[in-house]
Amino acid sequence: MKTILLLIISVLFALPAFSQKAATQPAPQKTALQHFNAGNQKFKSGKYTEAIKEYSEVLKQEPEHIVTMTNRGIARDRILDYRGAIADFDKALALDPKHVEAWVSRGLSKYNLQDYKGALIDFNTAVSIDQLQARTYNNRGLVRYALKDYRSSIIDYGRAITLQPDYAEAYYNRGAPRFTSGDVSGACEDWIKAKKLGVKEAEQYLKQYCGQNSTATTKSTK
Repeated sequence: MKTILLLIISVLFALPAFSQKAATQPAPQKTALQHFNAGNQKFKSGKYTEAIKEYSEVLKQEPEHIVTMTNRGIARDRILDYRGAIADFDKALALDPKHVEAWVSRGLSKYNLQDYKGALIDFNTAVSIDQLQARTYNNRGLVRYALKDYRSSIIDYGRAITLQPDYAEAYYNRGAPRFTSGDVSGACEDWIKAKKLGVKEAEQYLKQYCGQNSTATTKSTK
């Protein structure tokens, strides 16, 4: 029932200026910006290993480019290299402790490693920096569900939905702690909404737990 969406950073930050020494050297075959854009395109095409290579080329020219470090970490997470991803996020946060994307992304990698307490700390930090990111609440809801803190999980998904009323994954995810807590009708309502918003995975739970006509039942999982 748990859906995690790792999204590439949608806003491309400006690359820092080259040093004076670098400017006097022969120009590289491709600029850092060209490698960066190529990396994003490879990522969007699902070619994560190739994206990592492009981002690594950026960092050869611009070793402290935080966005590239974060993007490479996200790509490493996609190929299940969670520890490599966390290493990239660590470097980004050492340079900018308020880089929310790195906190959120590191939290997801820790979640994937089943380090739920560590992930919770990262998501709490992200929320303390920016309270208006719906995906942070959704992801923290995943962690709290894993920690069996169902009430807090439901609250977090609700916050995500308040910030982004069409957040399909948040509706879908909220169904799990509602159902586990015994609120079958609430869970079914969430899965119905998620299905309407395009989450196909909700259909199996509607059939299994909510009846053929998507009406709530009192069926127990025990």
